[in-house]
Amino acid sequence: MTQHVNDLNDYSSDDLLRMLDLARTIKAAPEQYRDLLSGQSLALLFQKTSTRTRVSFEVAMTQLGGHALFVDWAASNFVLTELDYEIEYLSRNVEGIMARLLSQDDIATMCSVSQVPVINGCCDQFHPCQGLTDVLTMTEHSSKDLSDIHLVYTGVQNNVSNSLATLADKLSFRLSLATPPPTDTHPASTQIQSMIEKSPQVEWVSDPHHVIEDADFVYTDTWINMEHFNAPNRASENEALVEEMLTYQLNESLVGDLDLRIMHDMPIHNHFEITPGLVRDPRSIIFEQAANRLHAQKGLLAYLMGGL
Repeated sequence: MTQHVNDLNDYSSDDLLRMLDLARTIKAAPEQYRDLLSGQSLALLFQKTSTRTRVSFEVAMTQLGGHALFVDWAASNFVLTELDYEIEYLSRNVEGIMARLLSQDDIATMCSVSQVPVINGCCDQFHPCQGLTDVLTMTEHSSKDLSDIHLVYTGVQNNVSNSLATLADKLSFRLSLATPPPTDTHPASTQIQSMIEKSPQVEWVSDPHHVIEDADFVYTDTWINMEHFNAPNRASENEALVEEMLTYQLNESLVGDLDLRIMHDMPIHNHFEITPGLVRDPRSIIFEQAANRLHAQKGLLAYLMGGL
């Protein structure tokens, strides 16, 4: 049966730790894995804009000896016909498909028909690649065991916080979600709420100040979906959201002089979810976190396509 990486709930704790171990191993000795994916191709299907996802997967495939094929959804026949037809065709030409799409329903359709592994590179419900990157980064920047780490996420409930909640539950680190009260307004919210209710590792709080004192890491993400950030027809809605979210801004008042590390998955919107002073603060590991997308992707590709 073909393995896909979509919802990390589909994987056991041991599977997830194996992906992370591969990422660390390959990062430490990249020259030993230069031919791991020799002769293999990975299609990169983009419906959403991207910087880190495209760069990291293209470079990862090149450095592992394989080939990355960029497919622009808007410039291909994905806009003209049924998704399942195009994916079944595409999967007969490559050894893997990474898709960065708007809808989880479309990712699920891809997984149901593809003859090769499908990697969810981001959708409205999940961001598994980012979540794995974040855990890799935390373990590199803490002397604590993963199970002793406390991560505070402040911001909106979204695909990123959803995947983080799954990983906290699976890998036993503490996650405090400081967000507005849970609702069903975001596609990820139902699963996040379920995780809050069932997992002792995941908690919801109304104010990040309530949990920041003993945090090892504090993390935020963009408040506004990148598809809507510059949309004129969303201006009033975006303005109202920003006003609501100011309580959850990652700023100097929140972190003070606490001994913690600052995270953001990028792209960054200064003076919205984070103040620019914290982006360049000595405690910031934002760019190390972003660079780790490459290494986390390598671990994932080695696991799915490299037979490791």
